[in-house]
Amino acid sequence: MTPNKAIEKVDRLKPNSYSEEDKLGWINELDGMVQRLVIQADDIKQYSFPGDMDKELLIPAPFDDCYTLFLEAKIDYYNREYANYNNSAMMFEAQYGEYKKAYIREHKAKG
Repeated sequence: MTPNKAIEKVDRLKPNSYSEEDKLGWINELDGMVQRLVIQADDIKQYSFPGDMDKELLIPAPFDDCYTLFLEAKIDYYNREYANYNNSAMMFEAQYGEYKKAYIREHKAKG
């Protein structure tokens, strides 16, 4: 998934008035969490607008719905739709948790 695809999908599923730059900032937030907490990278790389909109994001399929769910949760939060936010956040956390478990299984230290 790319930033463009994630943003197009969330805009189709949950129409909103937030800019592509806002949504890319949220994608950067999620990929920053992945880099720091899952991959444990020292350098946090961020996507820039508009040059990086077609770059591949870090979370692979079948877990790449994390991006859409994270964007939906952010939209609900900033729209002050807290019941929807709670649902979106729970769905994101479930998918993100599955991604983290899969990453850890696939990247176990050998020996």
